[in-house]
Amino acid sequence: MKFLLIGLMLAIPPSWAEVYDGSSHPNNFRRIAGINLILNYNALPKMGKLSDDRLGWSESYWPSNKGGVAYRWNHPNPEPFKYRLHSREELAKMSQEELGKLSPAELYDIANNDYNYTLTRRAFNLYSPRDLWWEGICHGWAQAAINYPEPEPVVVTNAAGIKVPFGSSDVKALLAMHEAYNYKGEIFGFVGRRCKVNGKVEGEGDDRDRPEHRMYPPRELAESPDCRDVNAGAFHVVITNMIGLLGKGFVADIDRFNDVWNQPIHSYSTSDVRDVEVTPAHRAQGIAKRVHVRLKMTYGEELKFFTPELAASGARNFVSKQPVTLTPHQEFRSKDYEYIVEIDGSGKVIGGEWISSTRPDFMWMYGRSKNFKNSPMPLANLKFVYRPLRR
Repeated sequence: MKFLLIGLMLAIPPSWAEVYDGSSHPNNFRRIAGINLILNYNALPKMGKLSDDRLGWSESYWPSNKGGVAYRWNHPNPEPFKYRLHSREELAKMSQEELGKLSPAELYDIANNDYNYTLTRRAFNLYSPRDLWWEGICHGWAQAAINYPEPEPVVVTNAAGIKVPFGSSDVKALLAMHEAYNYKGEIFGFVGRRCKVNGKVEGEGDDRDRPEHRMYPPRELAESPDCRDVNAGAFHVVITNMIGLLGKGFVADIDRFNDVWNQPIHSYSTSDVRDVEVTPAHRAQGIAKRVHVRLKMTYGEELKFFTPELAASGARNFVSKQPVTLTPHQEFRSKDYEYIVEIDGSGKVIGGEWISSTRPDFMWMYGRSKNFKNSPMPLANLKFVYRPLRR
């Protein structure tokens, strides 16, 4: 996904409470968490990170306009949507290095002895060079990065005796494709609403966006219910429970407005925590205490496809045959949030108000599938390809 700069626009906080409603209630995450989320403010940790350092891995969002998982990312001339598919006879004569230049989808088809290239052709039919630059399977990648420890490289020998070399990013691409299309599990959590207003928080635009979509939207649209949330108090409860108390990850759409940028959340830390005024109007709504919080949320960022130009510019974190977690090639980004947590007389968080203009649009997570599915994408045989990294 895109490189995002952190931008804050301070807004005047309203004088009324913002108690979370049904769509923004933190207990929408209780099935994913495995507990009723702790609401007592004093029990919520000031910092936390994922308990498994193999999770939250960086990866491409496999942009649609390059062919998704059918993109030959390791090839010097990838020719998206245009390359010729190899016959069984041609493949049998290819070296491991030559095979390693094929796309993740091709490698998977070959490992399955499928020379009709079912998955590869499916990807070609799904996507187009005319797709928007930010479209891809970030939702699949982000979910996979939380549910599956980063994969090791693996060599799979198919029925014809062809040894098919999968790099870590090849397998991560297939996991992302599976999570994006095949798995909609019973265990699910979602907090917030989807904002469909075009625009950007100041400092978060991208030159590839349309000029009219790089500007902050009119205030009446930006402050509409779907675009004000996720409720700040609910955000605080979810991140401190999931990551701080449980060491479990989740996915957040970090773009407040229309564009959807799903990222795997890795860690957080809080600072500048202090009490602020409680007015009679607040007390009338059940608020006994208000706490000002600054929180830095860190998430896995995408890896880029290698080009000589990017390398010459100093970029070093590219889609890779090797795992990236706990290496300098793991790519993290962070968001700085500022908000007020609203607490009732029993010490429970009941809502919150945003101060920073930048904020997540929504947070969500599916539980991990018990097995790999074969519909609509033929990916059940990922069970023979995926091997979690061992430390």
